[in-house]
Amino acid sequence: MKDKKVLMFGPSFFGYCECIAGQLRSMGAQVDLYDERPNNGFLCKTMLRYNIRLYRPKVTAYYKGIVAENPQKDYDYIFVIKSEAIDGDILSLLRQAYPRAKCILYLWDALENIPGGREKIKIYDRVLTFDHVDAEEYHIPLRPLFFRKDYAGSDSAKTDFSYDMAFIGTAHSIRPRVVKALESSCQKEGRRCFKFLFLPHTFVFFYNKLLNPAYRKVRKADISFASMKPEQIRAVYDDSRCILDVEHIAQRGLTMRTIEMVGMGKKLITTNTGIQKYDFYNPDNICIIDRNNPVVPADFWDKAYTPIPQSIIDRYSLESFVREIFDV
Repeated sequence: MKDKKVLMFGPSFFGYCECIAGQLRSMGAQVDLYDERPNNGFLCKTMLRYNIRLYRPKVTAYYKGIVAENPQKDYDYIFVIKSEAIDGDILSLLRQAYPRAKCILYLWDALENIPGGREKIKIYDRVLTFDHVDAEEYHIPLRPLFFRKDYAGSDSAKTDFSYDMAFIGTAHSIRPRVVKALESSCQKEGRRCFKFLFLPHTFVFFYNKLLNPAYRKVRKADISFASMKPEQIRAVYDDSRCILDVEHIAQRGLTMRTIEMVGMGKKLITTNTGIQKYDFYNPDNICIIDRNNPVVPADFWDKAYTPIPQSIIDRYSLESFVREIFDV
């Protein structure tokens, strides 16, 4: 990637796109990174999610502004994550401005969650997905997510933990119900839990309270409206015996949290049955639970972690992710 010029678009999501851009730069690339959305307000996200045509002129103006900021850059790559805002017209605009660029799409979501997703995969030069079901159905190369360098390695000899189970994540779909159910069962067994359910705004809480059955027993006090710092998250994970993962009900791909636990060498409790398809799966390390009746077998908690071969761990690193995306 030395001296390659990359125009990159992706969603603003816990700094992950910035990490990818940083990895590209460390490999010698010149990267211009932009949010794929014109802004991250509730209205913009809603308009894009439901593909409201009246909003398209604002999207077009946003991308014309980006082209105007980068005249005659002669990019080698246009790299898009998710392609929620970028449709055929926008990609044509970018291709016209940068005709030499190879257009790459990474699907960080299930195709059914991306407006016009099935058509969009036809307009890129290279497409990869994190979803194993979409990979099989649409014959798209599967590339799971990655762990960052700060999630590489942990103290495998550690046996004294402050928490038996920890959950840190956005309080979407069924997550609050599953988290609270496991928290309750742990408390009955005398086990210690760390729970951090995040929402970006109080409006989202009240919206879920009205329409999401999983919020029936969720109190406002259960939710944090300020996110945790990365170093705080890592500290909690270090001090936890097992990490809980509850994927979104509309997704099948492995979450970032799952891959981070591969990097850290941590035991995982997950609702994602698809995890059995991956090369790092080991029932000694990963407990699959029923999202409707979440129960962790008693013998899983204290079972020793079985180390994963380093060659497998390395495949899920950020550098490996970038090399596979760009085929270098």
